[in-house]
Amino acid sequence: MGLLSKWFNRVPAADSADNNYMRDVVGNKTDRESGNSIYSMLHTVEEHLHNEQEVYPTLADGVNVPGGAAWTLGNFVEIIPASTITDAFDIHFVNVEALSANDTFQIVLYCGTTEIGNVRVTKDATQAGLQSVPIVTPICAPNSQIQAKVASSSGSDTAKISLALHRY
Repeated sequence: MGLLSKWFNRVPAADSADNNYMRDVVGNKTDRESGNSIYSMLHTVEEHLHNEQEVYPTLADGVNVPGGAAWTLGNFVEIIPASTITDAFDIHFVNVEALSANDTFQIVLYCGTTEIGNVRVTKDATQAGLQSVPIVTPICAPNSQIQAKVASSSGSDTAKISLALHRY
């Protein structure tokens, strides 16, 4: 095998940061969602689009998240306990199951204590306010805890929520 052939046939280490040759940027088959190669990014998109969606909590009522004073976030409420989802995952929808008042609500999600996204919903006298609200969050590491806080325009309101997510 010639020198040029050896160069073209070398496989880079997973998540190679060398960026000296095209193979370092393209990646290899062990790059996953945490990698920085083109392969890793394509793998993540494939998993994102084609893995089944899950709901948490599953086969159970959502979690009540009380708010604070007017437009003040309430306390952290655990939605997904740590070590529950053992794969990397992201959240696609906040399912609003109940709102305690006719009001405007802001729901903020956290991976641990790091904010990963928020959505706003409104309930008035002519609508239930119940909906699945799309959200785009970063990929959370395996075994991450997900928490939520809620605020509303009048204050002291509660939102009952569950989450729709994808594993990687």
